[in-house]
Amino acid sequence: MTTWNNCTADILYYDGTPADTNDEGYIVRLTDDLIEVAYDDEDGAVCYRGERNGDGHYDLTAPERSGRASLHCFADSHFLVGYWQEGALRGMWRIQMK
Repeated sequence: MTTWNNCTADILYYDGTPADTNDEGYIVRLTDDLIEVAYDDEDGAVCYRGERNGDGHYDLTAPERSGRASLHCFADSHFLVGYWQEGALRGMWRIQMK
């Protein structure tokens, strides 16, 4: 498993909430078939986990938040980009693996 600590994320919201940019403290773990994205926010710790669904495509869930997400990564890229939804909140995220 490859782990990137201290990743940053840009989080966009569809409801007009201002974007969170360069949010720090994300941890990304990848194997050939699995992904985990963990972080802490004002509601506590959360970990999105999922499986690869095609080359560089991942489907994730976070049961503790009723969350689901997708992430996509091109070969040799240090960015994951995708969609997220937690309950009625939804948006896009871009995570830079450092």
